[in-house]
Amino acid sequence: LNHFDMTKPLKFTGDSDFRQLLALSLLSGKSIIIEDIRPNEDNLGVADYQIKLLKLINDLTNGTKTKLNETGTRLVFHPGFISGGEVDLDCGVERSLGYYLEFLVCLAAFSKQKFSITLKGVTHGFKDPNVDTVKHVTMSYCKKLGLHSAEVTIKKRGFPPLGGGEVVFTSNTLKLIKPFQWLDPGKIKRIRGVSSCARMSPATNPRIIDKCRGILNSFIPDVYIYNEHLKGANSGLSSGCSLSLYTESTTGVVLSVDQTAQSQTLPEDLATTTTHSLLDTIYEGGCVDALHQPLVLLFMALTQNHVSQVRTGLLTPYSISWLRNIKTFFGVVFKIKRDRAGDESAGSRKGMNSTMLLSCVGVGFQNMNRSMT
Repeated sequence: LNHFDMTKPLKFTGDSDFRQLLALSLLSGKSIIIEDIRPNEDNLGVADYQIKLLKLINDLTNGTKTKLNETGTRLVFHPGFISGGEVDLDCGVERSLGYYLEFLVCLAAFSKQKFSITLKGVTHGFKDPNVDTVKHVTMSYCKKLGLHSAEVTIKKRGFPPLGGGEVVFTSNTLKLIKPFQWLDPGKIKRIRGVSSCARMSPATNPRIIDKCRGILNSFIPDVYIYNEHLKGANSGLSSGCSLSLYTESTTGVVLSVDQTAQSQTLPEDLATTTTHSLLDTIYEGGCVDALHQPLVLLFMALTQNHVSQVRTGLLTPYSISWLRNIKTFFGVVFKIKRDRAGDESAGSRKGMNSTMLLSCVGVGFQNMNRSMT
């Protein structure tokens, strides 16, 4: 696969797929033009957190060229080579660090050098996965996909609005991706979680944990939620609490949810809504949760020229956008089959909702960056 594609740039409208398009552009080597970026809003053009993302890309790559017009509503992006290495970035407080970590995970395997990225800002936001979910769940997906040394280290936690958190993301690189088949979700054997709070009463986490266990122990006895109560320099600049829950199955499948409390939210309410969300995720079934569908679909498309298959719950709108953009950049088309509950196929069991079976033939992507001197 030729990294630099000198054909006419691909054109897109709006910023709803901003991260997707930049990641796929870097991997495919195809230049892109994004127009009409917030043309009718008070804050015209690209947002501050998107500028931070472009700065991160500039630090991680060689030869990348980015051009914005005066109003910031039109972006021309010419991708360079992913060089990796050590990068230190202050991500601000507009979006949490999960926004940037999701992007980095898509690129880490295809870098020239190992990633060692230090990010500073909000560790537990409202729109993106919190760092506990990335550390315990996203990294487990990475290891299954071949990134065996992928790791997130939480140095400081930072809750909105002022942040003050710090994490370090490290990962190895890959030469190529082997096809995989994830079809049997198995049965849930344990539930784990992390309840974290900063600059709040020490009783907050026990209240959250007791409420979660009260609900989950009705289904399974093996429930353990870690109590992360922080104070002092490691607690960031704002008070807050967050809960991350994830399941582990007999076949190694991990499903997750997380939530950060809004102001005035009771600990018991945070525990109840997050726990019910986890039960909904389990009911949807599949071998991949909604949060990690895009990552798995990307790696399926980039595998060697063999069929990969995965069973998921219902596809999210964000995942559907990924499928469309993957087809645009790489020409990979997925076959999607819906399995109704009650089927005798692998992965169906009583009480599960219908699942989606996705399959594709990989494009045979190879990491040419690692071969460069």
